[in-house]
Amino acid sequence: MQVINLRTPYRPQDLAEFDLQVGPHLRIFSLSIRRLADGRYRILAPNAAGKHSASFHPVLCAEIVDAVLTAMGGSTANGIDRTAA
Repeated sequence: MQVINLRTPYRPQDLAEFDLQVGPHLRIFSLSIRRLADGRYRILAPNAAGKHSASFHPVLCAEIVDAVLTAMGGSTANGIDRTAA
């Protein structure tokens, strides 16, 4: 799993927007990471027809969160630290 094209988020409540290479045959574009009020992280897929185009099992979500936070280096894509509780 590899985070590609990490960028500043469109929505201010998100930490970053990114594309994800899940394996050699799957890329998912325009995902966002958000930290919830309780400290957990959520990965959001873009909308299609008014609904999220994908959802992620908690195990896969944890792997994606780890990969994104590592790619971010402890701050958001625009350099502002919003990961601290």
